[in-house]
Amino acid sequence: MKAIILVFLILSLTFAQEVQVNSQIQKKIGIKTIPAKYQEVSVYQTYPAVVNEDPTLSFSVSSSVDGIVDSLYVKQGDFVKKGQILLTVYSPKIADIQANIEMAKVKVSTAKQVLDREEILYKEEVIPYVRYYNAKIEYEKALGELNALKKMLNSYGEIKGNSVVLRSKTTGFVADIKVVKGSPVNIGEQIMLIHSHERLWVVAQVPFKDVERLKVGQTVFVITLTGKKIKGTLSYINHEIDPKTRRNDVRVVVENVGNFLKPNLFVSVEIPVSSMRGLVIPSSAVFVENGKEFCFVKNNDKFVLRKIKTGQKDEKYAVVLSGLREGEEVAYTGVVFLRSSIFGGAGE
Repeated sequence: MKAIILVFLILSLTFAQEVQVNSQIQKKIGIKTIPAKYQEVSVYQTYPAVVNEDPTLSFSVSSSVDGIVDSLYVKQGDFVKKGQILLTVYSPKIADIQANIEMAKVKVSTAKQVLDREEILYKEEVIPYVRYYNAKIEYEKALGELNALKKMLNSYGEIKGNSVVLRSKTTGFVADIKVVKGSPVNIGEQIMLIHSHERLWVVAQVPFKDVERLKVGQTVFVITLTGKKIKGTLSYINHEIDPKTRRNDVRVVVENVGNFLKPNLFVSVEIPVSSMRGLVIPSSAVFVENGKEFCFVKNNDKFVLRKIKTGQKDEKYAVVLSGLREGEEVAYTGVVFLRSSIFGGAGE
C-alpha cells in the first residue's frame, strides 16, 4: 500500500496525455531535457555493398632456405595470433652450418689455450714477441670465423636445432596451405597465406549522380544484416562505371572491431550525399507507440506527450519534420518512466 502511495506522489497524472513530476523527483529518476534546435545535418543514402579482404593485410609465408617441412602446426581456416609458430622447415644447409659452428668452437677453444700459454711464456721472456703475436692472430682469426658462421645462421631467421621456425607476422586466418608434413620447400616459395581481418574493405555500388557528391576521406557507415552500424572511411572512388550495373564502385575502409564483418558478407553502406538544415533532437527522446512517433515536451513540472514525425535518424540524433517547435525542451533520459506512466508498458 505504501508503495502505491509513493508512486502516486512521484508521478501525478493530471490527464492521460501529461505527467507531472516535481524537480526533486526529476533529479532522482534521472530525467534530463534539451531544447530542440535547428542545425546542419547530413542526408544519408543507403547502397548495397559487399565485404572484401584488405590485400595490404595479406601475408605470404615462405622459407629462407631449401628444405623439408619438419612440423606443421596449423591447417587451413585456423585462426592464428601474431608470433604464433606455423611450421618448421628442416634444412641440410642449416645442419651443415651448425656442424661448422661446432668445429669452429673447438678451434677457438684450442687457439685460446695456445694463446694463454704463449702469453705466459712471453711474459717470462722464454719466447720472442712474434711467437706470442702469431698465437694472438690465430685466436682472433678462429673467433672471427665462429662469429661469421653465427651471423650466417642468424640471417636465416629463428633456428631450432637444424630447422627454421616460421611464425605468423599478423593475427588472422590461414587462407591457404600448399604443403603437408614432409613436403619439400624452396627458398621464397609461398608455403601458406595469412589474411588479417582487423581491417577490411567494403565495396559499394553507387549511382553516378550520387558519386559526384562524394569525397575521399569522408565518414560513412557500414550496416550489417543484423542492423549493426560500423564507422568507416571512404578511401577510393573508381573512375570507371561498371558496364553491367551502370554504377561506380566506391571503397570503404573499416576497422573490424568486434569481428562483426567477414569477407564476402553482403551489407549496406550509408553515405552522406548532401546536407540540410533541420530541427534536431536526441534519438533517445523519440519512441514509437502503435506505429506512431512521440516525445515528451517539458512544461514547468509537467511532461506533455507530443506526437511528432521524424525524417533522418541515427543512433544519436533525429530530425523532426513536424509536431515540435525550436526551443521546446524534450526529455531524452528517463523517457521509459514517463512513457510507462501513460501507456503502461514498453510499447513497440
